[in-house]
Order: sequence, then structure tokens, then C-alpha cells
Amino acid sequence: MGEVTVSDPPCAVRILVVDDEAANRDVLGRRLERAGYEVVLRADALTIEHDIASEHIDLVFLDWMMPLRSGIDALVGLRRHFDMGRTPVIIATAADSDDVLAAALSAGANDYITKPVNLRVLLARAKVQLDRRAAMLELDAIRSGLEQAVLERTRDLTVEIAEREAAEERARAMALHDALTGLPNRRHLGEVLEGYLANLDAAMRIAVVAVDLDRFKPVNDLYGHAVGDELLVKIAGLLTEVTSAEGFAARLGGDEFILVLPYESEEPLMGRLSSLVASFETPFQLLGHQVSVGATLGVAMAPTDGRDAETLMRRADVALYRAKGEGRSRLAFFEAGMDKRVHERAALENDLRIAIRNGVIEPHFQPLVQLGTGDVLGYEILARWPHPTRGLVPPDLFIPIAEETGLIGELTLSVLRRACREALAWPGAPRISLNISPVQFKDPALPQKLLQVLTETRFPPQRVEIEVTETALVTDFDAARIVLMSLKNQGMHIALDDFGTGYSSLRHLRELPFDVLKIDRSFVSGMNDSEESRSLVRTIVALAKNLGLGVTAEGVETAEHAAALQALGCELGQGYHFGRAVAGADIAGRLGHNTSNAPAPPGQPLLARKCSA
Repeated sequence: MGEVTVSDPPCAVRILVVDDEAANRDVLGRRLERAGYEVVLRADALTIEHDIASEHIDLVFLDWMMPLRSGIDALVGLRRHFDMGRTPVIIATAADSDDVLAAALSAGANDYITKPVNLRVLLARAKVQLDRRAAMLELDAIRSGLEQAVLERTRDLTVEIAEREAAEERARAMALHDALTGLPNRRHLGEVLEGYLANLDAAMRIAVVAVDLDRFKPVNDLYGHAVGDELLVKIAGLLTEVTSAEGFAARLGGDEFILVLPYESEEPLMGRLSSLVASFETPFQLLGHQVSVGATLGVAMAPTDGRDAETLMRRADVALYRAKGEGRSRLAFFEAGMDKRVHERAALENDLRIAIRNGVIEPHFQPLVQLGTGDVLGYEILARWPHPTRGLVPPDLFIPIAEETGLIGELTLSVLRRACREALAWPGAPRISLNISPVQFKDPALPQKLLQVLTETRFPPQRVEIEVTETALVTDFDAARIVLMSLKNQGMHIALDDFGTGYSSLRHLRELPFDVLKIDRSFVSGMNDSEESRSLVRTIVALAKNLGLGVTAEGVETAEHAAALQALGCELGQGYHFGRAVAGADIAGRLGHNTSNAPAPPGQPLLARKCSA
């Protein structure tokens, strides 16, 4: 590429907007012009180097994804001629991805903004970059003046050095502080924290507190980034008040903050931190909206938990993770052994992601048996994870991880897809039942996703029973009702799982389209020894029959359980007495070869003889 020649620039601030979408260019152009800037619009970045030079551009807004020349290619090209300080570039991207942002910043972007662009945030970020550019140009002018002054006027040297130092201090302050909140940033935090740690003594200790906001993402999603940014500014002010007497507050990025609190005894520190958590119970008034968020705190203590900034911040983050796992809006202190548990959990989470992506987690099937005849009417799908080094990972270990990390939806669909393919051709067309996690009811598209799997596998919805626990109903009853009604309308059957152990009310049974109540195993296991358990089972069976619902007992482990349940009028049962969950290939083999009508011996897996949907 040839040499770029820059002529004498004009006085007005000029901004170059490069976006291949005309609507985006026009909106950004008009808004920037109303703010007093001169705007140059381009539909592509083919000649961006020449445009910056010839149009005397002060700031560039550059679209990341463009067909003729990508944002990263244009960024690399212009950085060969224009440095970051004098020609700042703000990347605009619809991909809110760490990889994209890291690539942009590595290539020389000064800042970024996500699409759709919030115009108020755009103007604020433009001002920050232009202020920084002005400071850089001011430094250039001061340095030039100093060089001339040394030659011409030695007597003015002291004054001009003072001016240069003041400008450099302003630039340094900008480099050490968060542009949105004004709080010190991560770099400044490290410097200050190391200073505190250097002065530790027996009387004075340091608490490093990691602060993470609860429910911050829904604020951005519901009210927009302008309200989210205003919330962060308000919280920065609150944290500054907490540390105003002595201490230090910094923003790491997003909704993550760090507090550095010197203390002499733990009791006042505990009171201070508990008050901070409680202070978030009061809603924030923001731009006409009342916004509620919580705060979860993780605390590491110096010198007990570490003597350097990196170790303390990492262990505060580990404690924060522990606090989140215990329910959020609380605080937790770092304890020995947390590091190892976090690493083990992180490794298991990574393995789980890989296992789901590669289809390693497989469906096993446990029979649902008609107690009066011994006939198998269907099977419940249970997820099994054969890990290459850990062996069979228990579901009660990996299912909660899937729920916490948002993997549960992908896991459920993957297991259901395999189960449908395996069970499609089984003789007798038995029904299969699938338990849906309460977390999944937050997804309004859940019915469409399940139906898509059934369509792909050509599995009839009428052969599917969806099991939902009482917890899902309490979390968001209206959302659960919409999802369940949609599933019912598609032809699927609905079962209320673990009935009697949670929060179900007659309202739930009256307003939701249940077909079956499933009696929790805890009641079944106590039937032979507890009249109370027997009475509860009798009541649940009677309630189901009065409401026209089927009833299934879980945890049937002995012939005595089966006989007692049948005597009380229970129709279906599942449990080890009838058979453990096994792979689909085993079920297919049994269905293909077993023709006997004799009941299986107690405690032995039951071979399906007559299966009906």
C-alpha cells in the first residue's frame, strides 16, 4: 500500500462512519451531526486509509462484519499509518463475543459498542475517545513546544515542563480509571492493593471482596443498556461510600467490582459486609424505572489467604463462586480446599460440554408397569454419562451443573433425540416419559424445540409424556402454564412428578393440563412401616381418581410395595422391583424375543410382554 499523505487538518471534529448497511449509517450520521460533529459516511472500508488522511478524520466508527473488506482487515491496515492515540477507532459489532472483542482490541481498536447501537452510549464513548485524543495531541504540542523552548527560551523551561507533567497526569488518570463509572480499573487496583499489602502489620489486615451483581443481565435485556449503565454508575457510588472512610473500590468490567477493606477485627468487617448485601434490597430509581438487583460477595483475607494481589483476587473469586452456589445475595469467605473443588468442578463442567457436543450422554429406560397385570406401558428416560476416566458419572452430580451453566436445554434435547430414534420401532409403541428441569421453563421456545426433535425423528407426540416437578410451578406459574398448555396442545401427556413433596396446590391441579400424578418414592418406601405414609398414598390416589387423573408410584422396590399400592388403587409403578434403567438396545432385544405372559420374579428386570401407548 502506498504512502498516505496528510494535509493540514480543519478545526472541526470530524468522524468517519463505515457501515455496509445504509440504515445504520444514516441513523449514526444524523445523531452525530446533531451532537455538533462533522460526519463522513462510507459503505465499505476499501479506501479507509485514504479517507482518514484526505478527510482529516479525528475518530472512526467501524463496522466489524462487512463483505468487501472486514473490520479486522481494515483495522490492521489503518494501524500501519495511524496510531491509536491520534486516530481512535470504535468497533461496532452485533457479536457480543469475547473472541471477537479480543481480536478487535488486539488489532488496535480503542473501544467497542454492540449492535443495536444505543445512541446515548455511542455519544458518551465517542466523547471519551475524543477527550483522550485531545489529551494526546496536547501532549504532542507540549513536547514540541518544549523542544523549541529549550533552544530559544531557557527561562520558560520550568513552566513548560509543569504543563507537560500536568497533561501526562491527566492521561495517566484516564488510563487508570473506568470510563463509565470513574472507578479505578483493574490495572490501578493491582497497584493500590500491592501498596496496601506492603504495609500489612499485626494490627491491620486486608479483606479483598469480590462483588458480583445478581439479576444484572435481565436489567439490560428488559430496560436497555442505558439503564444498565446508569445502574452501574449508581452502584459505583454506593461502593465508594462503603470504602470512603478507608479502603478502595474498583470496577473490573461488566457487573464485577472489587473492594479492598483494611480491618482490625472480623466482627466490624462482618457487619460492614452484611450491611452492604442488605443495602441492595432497596430498589434503584433509574431513568423512570424501578430496578431491583442483588449482590453476592466473596471474601479473601490477607495475610491468611494470601500475601499478593493475584492470589487474593483469585481466592476472593473462588469464594464468590461458592456464595453463588449457595443461593446468591449473600457472602462467603474463602476456605482451604475451595481451590481444589473449584478446579475439579470446572474440569467436570468442561468435560460435560464436550460430552453433550459429542453425544456421549445416552438415554437409559426404566419400565412403567401396570400393577394389576404386570404389563409394561412405557419407559422413563434417564440420562447416563459414561465418562472415559471417571466411569459412570451420577446424574445428581452432572444435572445440577448442566442447570447452572445453561447446558440443560441442549442436554435434554440430545438425550430425547436419541431416545426417540431408539424407541420409534419398538413393538407395541410404548410411551416414553421425559423429566423437564424447572430451569427450562424459563425458555418460552421449549415446546417448539421439543416438537422439532419429535418431527426430526418422526416420533409421535402422543407417545411422549412430559414430567414436571412442583418446583417449576412455583418459580413462575404463568410461564409454566403457557409451556404446559402448548405441550398438551401438541398431543403430549403431562405428569406432575414427585407429587406431595413440594408446593403444589389444588389450583395447580385445576388450572394445569395434567394427565398423571406421580407419587414420590419417599412415601412408597415408608408404606410398610408407616401408617402416615400409607394414608398419604391413599389420599393421593383418591385425589387423582376424583380429578380424573392417572397415578404412578415411583420407587417400587419390593413385591410388598407393589401389592400394597395395587390394593390402594394405584395403577402404575416403576422401580427396582420391575427393573433398573437399561440401554435402549437391551429394551429392543427384550421386546423382540420375550413372548411370555408370566410375571417376572420379584426383584428381577421385567421383560415387556404387552406394551401399549
